[in-house]
Amino acid sequence: MTLSPFSLRSLSLFFSLFSALFSSSAGREVEGGSSELVFLGGASGVFDRETNPAVTVEYRAQRSFARLRPWLAAGWATDGAVFAGGGALRSWTLCEAWSFTAGIGAGRYDRHEGRDLGSHLEFLTYGEIARRVGVGRSVRVRLTHISNGSLGDVNPGTELVAIGYSVALP
Repeated sequence: MTLSPFSLRSLSLFFSLFSALFSSSAGREVEGGSSELVFLGGASGVFDRETNPAVTVEYRAQRSFARLRPWLAAGWATDGAVFAGGGALRSWTLCEAWSFTAGIGAGRYDRHEGRDLGSHLEFLTYGEIARRVGVGRSVRVRLTHISNGSLGDVNPGTELVAIGYSVALP
């Protein structure tokens, strides 16, 4: 089996984000906090021939397990593609108002008229930079990779770039 440059890039992104989840050297871990709702808008297929506007709503639980916080998300692109899933994330404070978050998870993907990613089961990894803009609020920029991990006959994967706004829940 030979790996294409795209597959190598995908594997590199996945392992970089996965190792960041369990590394303790990426700054001070974000402590405490509350549950959050994150609203994201951007484009899917940013490294593909065709891009489509996409939106995502994500819930991040306050409780952490082994320094990992659970998340649940649902996303939709204008080509009809839908993703719903969940996973774990970890955040680190970079400086006073800035943080970095790495996330990993799995979910169901339905393409409708969207890109064929090769499977309904897809894995998701992301990295994001966020800036606090008030008590319990932040803006963020996220790069996401979705792939079936070669479980399907084809595994093109896709990337999304989004900007977002999060609010702490009471």
